[in-house]
Amino acid sequence: MQRFHYPTYAALAVPLAFLGLPLYVYVPSQYAQLPAIGLGLAGGVLFGARLLDLLTDPAIGLLGDRLRHRVHPLAWMLLGLPLTAVGALALFNPPSSAGIAYLAVSVSLTYLGWTLLSVPYFAWGAELAQTSREQRGLAAWREGAVMSGALVALIVAALSSDDAMHRMSVVFVVLLLVGALVLFWLPRRSVDRPTVHPSVRDLWRRTGASMRRLLGLHFLNAMAAGMPATLFLMYSADVLGATAQTSGLLLLLYFVAGVLALPLWVKLAARIGDVRAWQLAIALSCLGFFPAAFLGAGDIWLFALVCLVTGATLGADIALPAALQARLANADSVASGHARESASFGLWGMAGKLALACAVGLTFPLLELIPAGEARTDALPLLYALAPVAVKLVALLGLELARPGLPEVAHYESLQEEVDEHEAIIGGRTDSVAAERV
Repeated sequence: MQRFHYPTYAALAVPLAFLGLPLYVYVPSQYAQLPAIGLGLAGGVLFGARLLDLLTDPAIGLLGDRLRHRVHPLAWMLLGLPLTAVGALALFNPPSSAGIAYLAVSVSLTYLGWTLLSVPYFAWGAELAQTSREQRGLAAWREGAVMSGALVALIVAALSSDDAMHRMSVVFVVLLLVGALVLFWLPRRSVDRPTVHPSVRDLWRRTGASMRRLLGLHFLNAMAAGMPATLFLMYSADVLGATAQTSGLLLLLYFVAGVLALPLWVKLAARIGDVRAWQLAIALSCLGFFPAAFLGAGDIWLFALVCLVTGATLGADIALPAALQARLANADSVASGHARESASFGLWGMAGKLALACAVGLTFPLLELIPAGEARTDALPLLYALAPVAVKLVALLGLELARPGLPEVAHYESLQEEVDEHEAIIGGRTDSVAAERV
């Protein structure tokens, strides 16, 4: 890969992350306040839409792999672009009379378009980056752009008044168009017709043991992140007594810390390995987030410290697992004899979306079971902080147990180092040799 390919590829991650912040943080609270919906129905509809969305990720991934010799990932992304734009404009600008049907249709359309963008986008990244160094670098650029997109969303929200969601929808569409246009500068390689045609049963059956373990850990990690994201506005207002502006500044601090710390995590991962660096990030995140369960009204500065510490781990927590998944996707493609990148990241997206659906589907109904008032305020920190920390600790233990069982990662990483050495010596590519040795 050439150097300019990294930022060019990462550009689309900005609008995709921009969409995620209002979708996960603001939309649940906004629709929960509508008279025709409420807290429980909002959580139920969003949970149901996510469950339906689970089917689209592996389906689009499988279809993308089967038609890869005819249809480039960019074509799927161009199909998803208008669906995402129209769905987001409707979702972020509901009329006061909007009911369950309006929420269900608009959020489902947004999710479908988002899947058509994200699954081929990640698969294309796995194709572009062939060495472990390139995969780690591309993941870092992409996740850096993810955090930058979240920062832009926060800034837009902070500079807006009552029409924050409307302005965010307009800015999102503009960023989406720009991000899609620059993708045409990336190289697009052709693929021969595969000798093996993957079926629906092959989607999971041909998934290696290492990738299955990584998908389970990704699910736990994403659910632990989704629970506080869903409850953040309620926690900051009801527990800390923070204003909307202060809440925005706290989120801003969180993502700024993530952007600034990401290069350090990349360097650390290059020295001690992606798995060890990821484990360290999870442990530091748990230590930093645990005090949030014991904060109360007026503890803004203490919570700012929590945001600073946990935000510093954010980049590693999302970039390193994605780099590992890309490495395993390449290894599975070589081993199976046909493209597996789209299917691998279809499963990756499905695991992440299921985790976020569980986060919303569990936290909102549990809160509604608790009487409104002081009892709910007292229970909120437990769901916001202690529950995610417990899930992350399970993920940390699982990662340690699964680490000896990741032979494909170690084998593929050492193989790519050999490829790099050969390229440096003879100045040519040795992908075919690498394929034969795998």
